[in-house]
Amino acid sequence: MNSPASGSLWLTFLLILSFAATAPAVSGDERDPRYAILLAGVSGDPALQKMYLEEIQKLHSILVGPLGFPRDQVIVLFDNPELDPERIRYRSTRQGLGEACLHLSQRVKKSDLVFVFIDGHGSYDGKTYKLNLVGPDTTAWELAEILYSIPAGRFIVVNATSCSGGGLQALSGGDRIVITATRSGMENNLAHMGGYFVESLENNAADSDKNDRVSVLEAFIYTNRKVEDYYKNEDKLQTEHPVLEDNGDGQGQSDPNPETREGLLARTTFLSRPPGRETLGAITDDQRKIMLEAWELEEQIEALKYKKAEMPRADYERKLEELLLNLARTNAKLPE
Repeated sequence: MNSPASGSLWLTFLLILSFAATAPAVSGDERDPRYAILLAGVSGDPALQKMYLEEIQKLHSILVGPLGFPRDQVIVLFDNPELDPERIRYRSTRQGLGEACLHLSQRVKKSDLVFVFIDGHGSYDGKTYKLNLVGPDTTAWELAEILYSIPAGRFIVVNATSCSGGGLQALSGGDRIVITATRSGMENNLAHMGGYFVESLENNAADSDKNDRVSVLEAFIYTNRKVEDYYKNEDKLQTEHPVLEDNGDGQGQSDPNPETREGLLARTTFLSRPPGRETLGAITDDQRKIMLEAWELEEQIEALKYKKAEMPRADYERKLEELLLNLARTNAKLPE
């Protein structure tokens, strides 16, 4: 069982938060550090199978299209691969998932990011969450063991199944951002979160700060709001409450913020590459260094916001002013 993040663990999070924004540029023949697993378990119904397939297809198109994931680094599992053999590489069985993760484990490096999207159904017996697959189901702990056999430095796991909150603790950890459709295993009705999460990435729909990128936190906030709106518009009791967990304590939050110490990794992690990063090779080494310094300062400012509650106000304001001034000076050096 995971324990709440201590002060020293929190400092560890701050040290690794620059991963998403300061990884080396990828251009030309350089490898791309982003991988994805898109999994829809057993559908159980033709209409639901159609819905899950459309969501997976749309997400796949977004990843390999606007977000620029290499096609061979996005693996799709579905209950009937014949429905889209060009995209679907494995059947969504426990064995298929194991083979997919084994394949990635031979390619993925410690500095890489793996995005996992899980659609379909889950179950909960009061103690254990299970993902409903074709054939034997898999428990949350088994799912974690299979997924985290991939040696990636960071994971984004979006579990959009019913009862998914019951598996949150098993999937959480210090280098993982976990989003579930429900806050507990007891919310067992059909979940709608998956479709809205996909929608959040389409045309940067969730880009609230208008920087042409969608952070994982922005995607979650957008998705959470859309789920709430759905139940209000349908005049139904809300039976799913999405939560996010990214500090390793196994406790999801519907409103991640500095006070709850949730959301720092999600705020600074993106599925896309930063604007202009693909063209960094065309500028001088000095200009590239300046751009990387600016991104790092932006991440330090976000991290500082999450430490505000535990700092004397004067120290916080002094440090924030220092970082903002450094960022302004750095940005002034960038080419127009």
